[in-house]
Amino acid sequence: MLLVSCGNPKAPADTPKAQPFPYTKIPAMLGNEAKAYQYISAHFWDDFFNPSRNYTKDTNLVGGVTKSSFENAYLKYLHYLDKNSINNMLYAQKTLMDKAEEKEKIEPKSIIWKTVTDLSEKYLFNPNSPYRNEEYFIPVLEKLTKTELTDSTQKSRYNYLLTLCSLNRLGTPANDFSFTLNNGRTSSLYKTKANFILLFFSNPGCDNCKEVIDILSSSKEVNWMIKEKKLAVLNIYPDADLTEWYNYMKFYPKNWINGFDHKMELNSNTIYYIRAVPSLYLLDTDKKVIFKDGTPKNILKFLVYQSDFK
Repeated sequence: MLLVSCGNPKAPADTPKAQPFPYTKIPAMLGNEAKAYQYISAHFWDDFFNPSRNYTKDTNLVGGVTKSSFENAYLKYLHYLDKNSINNMLYAQKTLMDKAEEKEKIEPKSIIWKTVTDLSEKYLFNPNSPYRNEEYFIPVLEKLTKTELTDSTQKSRYNYLLTLCSLNRLGTPANDFSFTLNNGRTSSLYKTKANFILLFFSNPGCDNCKEVIDILSSSKEVNWMIKEKKLAVLNIYPDADLTEWYNYMKFYPKNWINGFDHKMELNSNTIYYIRAVPSLYLLDTDKKVIFKDGTPKNILKFLVYQSDFK
């Protein structure tokens, strides 16, 4: 006789069990918020990569936690990175990549390395990601170009991307280029004078570009800074269809500098790496990069803080 149990079947005793992600606690004695963000960014992965931590080696999990839990933790880590200085961010990213590489060498069947590198490309490099940040992605590429975990074909790709992402880094002078206005006059980035220059790469008919135009043109602070010559908005069309650009001129604010790339330099990937529009750079008076591919929200917040608009 075949006996069938009506109760809920029990999982075998050796079925892998996922653990919660082991978040690192912030010591109470740090004193201020800036130091707390610096600490948590530098030590975010300490408990996860702790050699004494016991967890199942099931490859359906990432270091014993579910893939979704690990991804959520990674996004929290990116949030903390945003609160840090550039040097602290670079240190934290290098630390993560070193730990992931070391773990992969100890546990070759682990998916930790692949998960970290995949998430880095998904969130930091994908032009459609709200977290995209080439500066954060550079330490990842630097590791990928050197580690023995990537082959020669992969290294070739990563070296190329590293070259592109290293164009116009934060704190460095932006590359100069020339442009033509709709009246036929020519000028250049370095001939544009203001305390700050908001460099806006856009295309006519691009819905996201129009959204940025509306946000910036409706800002009282931005308009006041332009009037006081504290800010110049340099709106550049990097493509070739000038008929479309001229027809769209009525949508561009008249107090902006609206031009096109007559030499077609910008799409050559030699002086700028414009992967998608809209793309916003904020430069200081010496043309050094403050924001690279920044969001309108963050750039406006910075400008409002810098202005003495009343």
